[in-house]
Amino acid sequence: MTAERSIRSRPKTTTALPAFRPVQLATLVDAVPGGNRWLHEMKYDGYRLEVVVGGSRARAFTRSGLDWSEKFSGIVDAAASLKVDSAVLDGEAVVFDAEGRSSFQTLQGALKGEPGKIAYVAFDLLALNGEDLSSRPLLERKALLRDLLPKTPGRLRYSDHIRGSGEKLLNSFCANGLEGVVSKLADSRYVGARSAAWVKTKCIQRQEFVVVGWLPSDKSRAFRSLILAVNDNGALRYAGKVGTGFDTMELQRLLEVMKPLEQDNPTVKAPRAEVRDARWLRPRLVAEIAFTEMTNEGTLRHPSYLGLRDDKKPEAVVVEKPALETPAPGGEIVPISNAHVGLPPSVTVRIIRAGLPILLSQVELGLGLAIIAPSALAHARLPAGLTHRPLSAKDGLSVSFAAAWYHQNDNPALRRFVSSARAAR
Repeated sequence: MTAERSIRSRPKTTTALPAFRPVQLATLVDAVPGGNRWLHEMKYDGYRLEVVVGGSRARAFTRSGLDWSEKFSGIVDAAASLKVDSAVLDGEAVVFDAEGRSSFQTLQGALKGEPGKIAYVAFDLLALNGEDLSSRPLLERKALLRDLLPKTPGRLRYSDHIRGSGEKLLNSFCANGLEGVVSKLADSRYVGARSAAWVKTKCIQRQEFVVVGWLPSDKSRAFRSLILAVNDNGALRYAGKVGTGFDTMELQRLLEVMKPLEQDNPTVKAPRAEVRDARWLRPRLVAEIAFTEMTNEGTLRHPSYLGLRDDKKPEAVVVEKPALETPAPGGEIVPISNAHVGLPPSVTVRIIRAGLPILLSQVELGLGLAIIAPSALAHARLPAGLTHRPLSAKDGLSVSFAAAWYHQNDNPALRRFVSSARAAR
C-alpha cells in the first residue's frame, strides 16, 4: 500500500484549523554534501511561510509564528481550496522573474502593489487529515505533498529536488544568479528546530542585520547610509554601514519607519569617524543585507541593502557562520524512541555517527541527551545540567556523551551503540 493510501484511506478525523508548529531550519555550510542520501532543492529568496488548512479555511504564519494571512491573502485563499480535510504545509512565498529567479526585493514590491504575482512554493508536509507526518521520512512526506498540490503550477507550487550531484546543481544555480541550494537527508524526520539534517549553501553571502541608526546625506537623497549591528555575546556589536540598494521610494519609507525609533544615546559602540552625526535608533528594525565578506574587525565589505525583514526578531540576529564540518556522505543520524530510553516525550534523543558532527546548540537538547561526534565537542556550549562523558567506541562509532540529570544510568537501549553510558546527575 502506498504512503498516500495509508494516509487517505483512514477516516478523516478533524476539520479544525491546525495550530502553528515550529519550523525546521537549515544549518549554513560552505560546501554541498555529497552522496545519494541527500536531496537538493533550490534555495528560494522570499518569506518562509507555514500554511495551515482545515475545514475549507487556511492561515499563513511566518517562521516565528506571526499570522500574516492578510498580507498573503492570495496564498491563503488558494490553500483553502485544496481537496483536503486538514493539512500543515511548509514553504516559501516568492515572486519569480521570467528566468525563474526569485527575488526578495521584487517580493516586497509585489506586497505593496501587485500581490497577484506572489506564489507559494511548498517543500514539506507536516500533517495531513489530522495525522502528524513529522516522523515519516522526507521522501515520503514530499510524495504526499506532490499529490496534494495542483498539477499545474499556479499560486501553489511544489518544490522539486534532485538526488545527489548537489555540487553541480549549486554551480549551475550560482552561474544563473540564484541564491543557493538547500540539501536535506532523504530519510530524515521533520524537527521544529535548526538541524544538521537540513543544510544550506549560498552563492553569495547575505543575512539579516539590526538597523541601529542612520547617517544624514549632504546631497538631495533622504539619508546616506544605515548603521548595522549584530548580537554578539549578549550585546549588540557594530557591523558597519550600508549605503546602496535603496531606490527613492524605499529611502522615504525608511525615514518614516525610523523616525519614531530615534533616541539620543548611541545604540552601539562604533569608531567615531564612521558614525559622526549619526541618528541613533532603538533596535527594532531588521534588514537583509548582501555583502562580499566580513572583515577581521567584524564589519561588512561591499554591502547592499535588500529590504526590511518584518518576520525576524532583532534579538535573534547573529552572524551566520558555516558549520565547523560539512556532513560527510557516510554520516548517519540514528533516532531512538523516547519510550525505549525512558525519557519524557518532549526530549529528542539521537546518536550521531562519526562523519556527521553537529554542534550541541543545533540539537534539541533542552532537557535531553545526545551522542555526538567528538570533533564538535571542543566548540560546543553545553546547556545547564549537561556534561561531557567520553565513551568507548563500538560498531564503528566514535562518540561522546552528553546527558541530562534525569537520564537512567547504563540504559540498555544505548548499550548496542556504545559500551557504557553513565548520565550526569
